[in-house]
Amino acid sequence: MLRRTAPAVVASVALALLPAFAAVAGTAYTVEDGAIPSPNEGKDELGAGARIANRPFGYYIGRVMSGSDFIQSGTAQKNHAYGRLRGSGVNMCGWIHLSARGGHTGSRPDSCSMATARAIWQRTRIGTGFSAPAGTKKHSGVPTRVATGQGKDCRLYYNYFSGTKFTHGAFRDPAHADEQIGRRSGEVNYRFRTLDGGALVVLDGDYGWGFVRPECVTMLDARTGRPIATFNDPDRER
Repeated sequence: MLRRTAPAVVASVALALLPAFAAVAGTAYTVEDGAIPSPNEGKDELGAGARIANRPFGYYIGRVMSGSDFIQSGTAQKNHAYGRLRGSGVNMCGWIHLSARGGHTGSRPDSCSMATARAIWQRTRIGTGFSAPAGTKKHSGVPTRVATGQGKDCRLYYNYFSGTKFTHGAFRDPAHADEQIGRRSGEVNYRFRTLDGGALVVLDGDYGWGFVRPECVTMLDARTGRPIATFNDPDRER
């Protein structure tokens, strides 16, 4: 069972997990197509580019394409690096797998602070209605059927969040110009809902992680036919 932890203790634990940050300049790199962070280190990520997470081995918050800029803050940990991702469709702070960190391009102003890293570490700051309790390991969402109907834009979009506040967003960077989600199996895996209620984070079998419109899935567990149980408990270090 999960135990309640005083907010100050939670904050101090989260702080201890974060790397030391440069005060003035960050090391700049190009971005390459990334590998899946977990559990299959080295396996190519579905779709182009590299996923952006809220912390090492954390939740999907966006995708950065190959050739974009990455300005690293602090040192890498757990095969991930933190900093600003800036390119087509995205300009935000987050973590990428080291496989996506390309060639060194010099130094740039460091614009992703320790305070931001600490804030986005907590899952309740990025979304709501998660598909599993906090701390669940080896979980990639709950399978749910795609909702059928005419006239729906049910493509997978790789980016939605605007910056690193996660309070609102807009669909950007479709995985495919025409293909709808779940085109082979008729299913995707549901992971969480954005705070503004405008999008769901799902895992698609062909295009990987991304955002879809809520009306595009049934939110019924494909294994049982029952509504998907959702959770809003905060993350705590284990």
